[in-house]
Amino acid sequence: MSRETKQPPTKAEKANKADRPAKAAARGGAKGAVKAGAKGSGVGRTSRVRPMLTSRAAILALVVCVIALSLAYPLREYVIQRSQIAQLQDERARMEENVAELQEREEALSEADYVEREARARLHFQYPDETAYIVIRPDSESEAETDPAEPTEPWFTQLWRSVEEADSPDPDDGL
Repeated sequence: MSRETKQPPTKAEKANKADRPAKAAARGGAKGAVKAGAKGSGVGRTSRVRPMLTSRAAILALVVCVIALSLAYPLREYVIQRSQIAQLQDERARMEENVAELQEREEALSEADYVEREARARLHFQYPDETAYIVIRPDSESEAETDPAEPTEPWFTQLWRSVEEADSPDPDDGL
């Protein structure tokens, strides 16, 4: 029997050995890849650890941040403008109600009967041949009486009088 001599592996055999971990990972998932990588790794080889943040992920995060920041100000302005529009719509509704009330008042004032009633009631107008009587009720007389504690002069007159008394040369005048 002849002994076979060992020959160095060819390039194709080296490629097959290098592809074993990738094929095992495709067949068995992550566990198979770890096992195949552990078996296939030779002396002096270090396993390559992927960084948590790759350059692609960093660029993607940067792009997302730029887009978010570029949309923040217009979105804020949009929200502010929507609130202003809502306020203006409320104000417009109030103004329309006010205009409707004023139009009703104008229509009432354009009628001669209404104007005559108001002039007689509020201003006590009478026709020349009529005699007007104003009846004062006893309740209103008690309200018309002045309280002795209330000042009869306006406040500014009292203030000016106190200033004049303070400036007088004889301090006993005010006491």
